[in-house]
Amino acid sequence: MLSYTGLVSVILIIAISDAYVSHRLRSAKNQRTTEIAESTIILTHVLFRHGNRTPELSELYPTDPYLNFSYYPTKHGQLTKAGKEREYSVGVALRDRYDVFLGPLYVPDLIDSRSTDRNRTKMSLLLVLAGLFPPECSERFESGLNWQPVPYNYFPEKEDPILYGISCPTFEAEYNEVLNSPEYLAEVNQYSEEFSYIAKNSGLNVTKIENVYDLYFGLSTEEEYGFILPNWTQTVWPDFINKIAYEQYSVYTRTTNLKRMAAGYLIKKMMEDTENRINQTNNDTKIYLYSAHENNMGQLMETLELFEYPHVPTYGSYVLFEVHEINNTYGFKIYYQNYNGTTSPKLLKLPSCDEFCPLDLFKSLVEEYLPEDGLCGN
Repeated sequence: MLSYTGLVSVILIIAISDAYVSHRLRSAKNQRTTEIAESTIILTHVLFRHGNRTPELSELYPTDPYLNFSYYPTKHGQLTKAGKEREYSVGVALRDRYDVFLGPLYVPDLIDSRSTDRNRTKMSLLLVLAGLFPPECSERFESGLNWQPVPYNYFPEKEDPILYGISCPTFEAEYNEVLNSPEYLAEVNQYSEEFSYIAKNSGLNVTKIENVYDLYFGLSTEEEYGFILPNWTQTVWPDFINKIAYEQYSVYTRTTNLKRMAAGYLIKKMMEDTENRINQTNNDTKIYLYSAHENNMGQLMETLELFEYPHVPTYGSYVLFEVHEINNTYGFKIYYQNYNGTTSPKLLKLPSCDEFCPLDLFKSLVEEYLPEDGLCGN
């Protein structure tokens, strides 16, 4: 007999199955308009943000009218139902895009997946994998269950500079130097009136951009949950706080060394995995998945100057670093999906490079941001 937990899990998986079947029928009807048509792709790296979530306790403020709300049974900092739906849809979108490239069957070496060490990113990755690799008939192990297990990896925060570079001891030391620099203090000073207003009404000690960045998540998650924000927020929400939250990515990447740790470790890994594919050291892996946070995306895009307008990457947004071979030349095409009115990911352009950026030129553009061994300080 199934336990209550087991029964709920089966019901959830069956619900996913029904949603997936419906989507596949719609996709077939629309002739899979988001699928890649190019036969030139040889590898893709996918960095995505987790789904919608509840606020962390650290993102709330002393005068918050919802400070003691428990969010039971979800609790703080966890995926909401909307977040689960969003992440599953990301997996389905990736299946639509890469269906021919990946082939229909899950093969262990075909994919390399990793997550940060947070429940919401781990669950998001599981949902993306469920949408990306629904089982074919030959892979089904339970009648009526349109799901199969796909493994992934994660590492403790202090042991993962690829996705947690801002937790490096070296990063923290240099970041603190930036916070005490005349340039940064002048930047903060221009917002002194707004920061004082926020401090007075929220009860927070607002002395740096990061304080407002944290508040952004408290307010945005409460609003998404259906709560009515206090009247005082109308003066600064959403425009001003959105603007300041975006500026935090610039602070995280203010120096070359900060860029190396905030985004360089991930860029370096993508480069190494790409070269292994080209050199046929690893011929099997076709897709690398990284389930992470908006700051991972913000730091990467800020480092590579990919932002087209100031914003915080939304839930389920993703960046695709596709490796193509065109006219005997290997290079990257970079796409960004932020759900801002477009149905397909938008092709981005690196400064000093075309939309198809040859690998050698890409390497020369990012070389200064690739960290040397030992930089993290762990």
